[in-house]
Amino acid sequence: MLTDGAFEEWGKRRPRIVDSDGDGAAGGLDLGRLWLADDGEALFLRLEVGRETLLQNPPSAAAGNRLRLYLDLDGKRSTGVAVGVLGVDLELRFGERQIVRYDADGAPSQERAGSGIYQAMPTHSSETFEIRVTLPAEVQASGAEALVERRRKVRMVLQEEGAGGDRLPNRGVLVYRLAKKRVGPPAPIGLGRSGERSIRILSLNVEDSLIGVVPEIYEALFKALQPDVICLQSLADWSAQRTRQFVAGVLPGRWSAVRVGDVHTVSSFGIRSAEAVDGNLVTHIGLPSRLGDRDVVIFNAHPPCCANDAGRDREVDNLMATWRDLLGGAGPFAIDPEDAMVLLGDFNLVGYRRQLEALRDGVFVDPANGPDFDPGRSDGSLREAPLRHTHRRLIHTWRRASSPFAPGRLDFVFYTGDALEELASFVLDTEGMPADVLDAAGLTPTDSLLVSDHLPLVVDFSVRER
Repeated sequence: MLTDGAFEEWGKRRPRIVDSDGDGAAGGLDLGRLWLADDGEALFLRLEVGRETLLQNPPSAAAGNRLRLYLDLDGKRSTGVAVGVLGVDLELRFGERQIVRYDADGAPSQERAGSGIYQAMPTHSSETFEIRVTLPAEVQASGAEALVERRRKVRMVLQEEGAGGDRLPNRGVLVYRLAKKRVGPPAPIGLGRSGERSIRILSLNVEDSLIGVVPEIYEALFKALQPDVICLQSLADWSAQRTRQFVAGVLPGRWSAVRVGDVHTVSSFGIRSAEAVDGNLVTHIGLPSRLGDRDVVIFNAHPPCCANDAGRDREVDNLMATWRDLLGGAGPFAIDPEDAMVLLGDFNLVGYRRQLEALRDGVFVDPANGPDFDPGRSDGSLREAPLRHTHRRLIHTWRRASSPFAPGRLDFVFYTGDALEELASFVLDTEGMPADVLDAAGLTPTDSLLVSDHLPLVVDFSVRER
């Protein structure tokens, strides 16, 4: 099961429970259908919450909530803390961004959501979420060794705290029987390039210019990935020339670089033009004829973070207005209207879904910026690279163990599917990679942790014929 907020892997599974509409508190959540699954290592929930919600926002903040998930993992009412008829061992407080464990005597200990015990997707607002909860080792399935019967079941309740808060189920508890065996690992995604005619693009937020603090790790990273184009965000301390020199000292080729604010685009192909859009960068890159008869235009984006929804609204609208103008021949520089186009970066999509819809679908947040348009031309919307971790069924692109926020998906790669074919894509997280793969690539398990709180995104494209 891939927790990506797209819900496709749930297929035609039937919901485990269907709650009545309209039985939540005024202004609160109205819990609806709930689906359950597991892979022997983690429990998965697909949950409808009844209104557009930011799952990691407290009730005092916009679109927040008081939702809690109570889990009895050992099947004993006498252990943990009593919540109704449950002996709760693990409590997830989503809006409050807290994880609470209870020992056998009910004594609590708190962890930050950044520990990764759970992930909830999408990170932006939604009416439906996928939640992945890592099961404790003693509860996980282990090959052919069946666990004792009382540990084959998880008992749970979902509850929005407060007067009249909705509850799933309305009465009693929900009992889910876990799988006997773990699902095997996914097919690994190799780090090697996808052929001589491929174009490899790397995108990475370098977390407050950490490239200057641990340059040797970035050197190893660039050598392992061998990108043709590197898009960096959060690099305010370096000039474009310094970034170009660093890359040229690591990788072969004739490199060029442009910068606006803390955003840098570095290319082994010629840069024809570049333009700032707020603090974001649009670059027209000329491709050699051996790769096709189109150029590529790359939007390297880093809109503002966190609660600044108004700033993100403005910047994503301005980005897409520039995209529309380029397609229409009225942009800041001239392109072939059939050129390949890529929109990538750290979009900080931790606010409202409308920002994703503006970027992917060309639906402006502010109607005054309209008319809406099809950024993917004949495709309508832009296509989105799936960007799974190379060796695990995970898709988060940001994590920090000390953070109150759970790992999330803040970074994306969108592209025009009529001009580009995606050959491969992945998120590089060295923590989850086998030792032999790391050794062959010249990397270590801690590299991803040390280069940034974001993870590198890699996509291989080929140019479609006209």
